[in-house]
Amino acid sequence: MSCFRLPRFSFILLPVLFFAQEPPPIARVPVRLVIAPTSVTDQHGEFINGLNAGDFTLYDNDVPQQIHEDADFLPISLAVAIQNNNALEGFLPQIHQLGPLLGTLVVGAGGEAAILTFNQKVELIQDFTGDLGRLSQALKLVDTAFSKSHLIDATLQSIRLLKSRPLERRRILLLISETRDQGSESKLRDAVAEAEVNNILIYSMNISRAHAASQVFPGGFSLDLIALIQEIYSGIKTAVVENPLSVLTRYTGGRQYSFYKQHAFEDAVTKIGEEIHGQYLLSYTPSNIQEQGYHKIRVQLNQAEYTVRSRPGYYSTDY
Repeated sequence: MSCFRLPRFSFILLPVLFFAQEPPPIARVPVRLVIAPTSVTDQHGEFINGLNAGDFTLYDNDVPQQIHEDADFLPISLAVAIQNNNALEGFLPQIHQLGPLLGTLVVGAGGEAAILTFNQKVELIQDFTGDLGRLSQALKLVDTAFSKSHLIDATLQSIRLLKSRPLERRRILLLISETRDQGSESKLRDAVAEAEVNNILIYSMNISRAHAASQVFPGGFSLDLIALIQEIYSGIKTAVVENPLSVLTRYTGGRQYSFYKQHAFEDAVTKIGEEIHGQYLLSYTPSNIQEQGYHKIRVQLNQAEYTVRSRPGYYSTDY
């Protein structure tokens, strides 16, 4: 499995000769590490392990890139943001029992998690801890209130909490909510940008039948969604989407899961855990980063019998 340093924007200072004691000019060369979490499954949907970077070919805007890898394990920092207005009331029993599932299937060895709840207000009910007992106790105290759901506000606040974690940790956000937002002050573009810059992978467990994950953008990352990303990054702050979770999960390389019953809830958490621990974390420094706008990422595997799913792309506005 591949690992990496978290992506950052940085500048390399190049020494330049100068005369007459004038201040030396500074050449600023932008450097960016792009992360492409990649899942490989067989025809039965089972995750394939044991591959390495040499088994993959990655293209950035159809330009092949050199993939970097590090075999060391990265411990997980997981933020779980749970909608706790009246719409989630029927799912409280599942929420209250979520602690052991998160500990064994998602966080894993050396991992940590934080728990947030949100309606119109976002509240941190448990800061990052590796103590499964504290996580379980916090989840058992989750209750609901009659209120709207500020999904984007909660997403952005969770991302900002995750970005404070050490660079050597893998940052993941799990949203348990309806797919719609009801009056957030924050903008979707801000959440998208913060998630991308801080290399945060977003998964969601959706409770809305009207927007089941299988019905949202069937067949992958649609042209309409790419157009929306372009609108978001163009500076238009009024961009609105009916299902912001589709943008957040697919753009970062995560996935949406729907659940309505107890077993479906457990199955969703299990699948998320399996995917997180079964991903290949491919990283590269784009040779064509000077191309502004949307960069499409395409990952191919030498073994044609397997299915590959990765982050669809990223947006470059810095050059």
